[in-house]
Amino acid sequence: MTAALAVTTPAAHAAATTLVLDTQENYYLPTEGEGPNLDLGITASGGDAHDVSVTVDASSLAGKATMVVTGDCVSTGTLKVRCDVGPLSGKESIDPFLLKPTSAAKAGDTGAITYTATASDAATVTGKTDVLVGGPKLVARSYPALKDIAPGAVFERTPAFTNTGKAPADKGVMLLVQDSEGVSLAHDHSNCHYADRPEAGAWCRFDTPVAPGAAYETAAPLHYTASKDTMYGYNTYVVWPVGGTAPDSFDPSGFPETGTGAPLGLKSVASGSGFTDSGYGTFATTQHADYQALGDTVEGKVGETVSITVGVRNNGPGWMNFRWMDAVNSGTFVVTPPAGTTITGAPGPDEQGDPGPRWNCTPRKADAKSYTCDIGSTDFRPGDSVTQKFTVRIDRVVPDARGSVRAVENPEYPNRDDDAANDTAAIAVKATGSATASPSAGASASPSATATASPSGSGAGTSSGTTTGGGLAATGADGVLLRAGIAALLVAGGALAFLTARRSRLRSGR
Repeated sequence: MTAALAVTTPAAHAAATTLVLDTQENYYLPTEGEGPNLDLGITASGGDAHDVSVTVDASSLAGKATMVVTGDCVSTGTLKVRCDVGPLSGKESIDPFLLKPTSAAKAGDTGAITYTATASDAATVTGKTDVLVGGPKLVARSYPALKDIAPGAVFERTPAFTNTGKAPADKGVMLLVQDSEGVSLAHDHSNCHYADRPEAGAWCRFDTPVAPGAAYETAAPLHYTASKDTMYGYNTYVVWPVGGTAPDSFDPSGFPETGTGAPLGLKSVASGSGFTDSGYGTFATTQHADYQALGDTVEGKVGETVSITVGVRNNGPGWMNFRWMDAVNSGTFVVTPPAGTTITGAPGPDEQGDPGPRWNCTPRKADAKSYTCDIGSTDFRPGDSVTQKFTVRIDRVVPDARGSVRAVENPEYPNRDDDAANDTAAIAVKATGSATASPSAGASASPSATATASPSGSGAGTSSGTTTGGGLAATGADGVLLRAGIAALLVAGGALAFLTARRSRLRSGR
């Protein structure tokens, strides 16, 4: 997978640290587009090293490739960079650049990337990566979506790939399997190495050469067991040539367990449709989650503004786990205030603590007939609850008035509730005062609310858990709109920060 090179420490450094370069064996440059980030690591073995620097030279590819410098490295000439590591304790990973082919590059062109690592208190180390233009390109076959898996049952997945590149993967193929929480992978094969965390999966090596145009699948399926509380999840895998660029997240040391059964092999298949380069597929079990609506009582005098807390609890046994999937919530709940009352917002900062809560329901205004609130949790475990706190003005006394809270499933990821009796809860009223009294002036609060996922059985939503509200306090409808705009900008900014994060940088570990 990689080549680790170090030179013998000379006498002057006999008691000092040794540098070890961890380089990929091959770099495959496509004839169009851009190549992967170069994978490079350096380790200080036997102690700390200081003033560590790595120079990388790809000048043998002059005329065939251009360089895009990444990470914390700096250009020192045509197709050359220097990466200053500084003090080094343990291991650092470096992604110095990626390469793009020139119009003159053609399949079969070769070159080399050389490395020289130096330190003030360790011997110099050198290394090399061979470059091939138009090398192998392994494209994965997508997994089918699986449904109706019984809780705790075993199901199967069969990875497959084809080589759409111009050259063979002549040293074989690497396979990395990863999964969502809630499943475990059987440790069936001696050429596979398994993680001690089920969702981290396994990696396997196959020494079968893969010619251009050839396609293979694993000779036996992978066996998964769904946990009894799992409702939804995914399985995924990637493949790459032995000696080529591994995925950024791949660290062989994270897979300490070796399978005990026969080696997993490959068998030839037709290279038809289905090879989309996305070895990803979802699954769904038949498990259900009982949603219980949580009501409250509006209690006070006519003209007063009081608070209530309403929401939904997951009574299980299913776990609505959508982390890293495309669901944005585990459903909604609809809040209808009792006759004679008006929902005005949420308690202010003095009651909730500065900066106060933020609206989490639609419509984003006071005095609506009903509100639809997100169960804003993608990790809604049995026993968790999601609540909203509202301020409610008592306008008049209406005998036997009752509002409601109604749990509603996400239609794309239903919780398959088999107990409809507790899906709706009442919002009762205990009001005192004149039945014809009018609300006191200035009683309206800004429309705002909090959402809290709580592992406790309480409907209060104030115990530790996942908070999906939060934000700046404001007064009046304009403040609500300003808060909503700021929230939207913050979310967009966070997404951009994630998507535009440096794809390669000098970083600790792999």
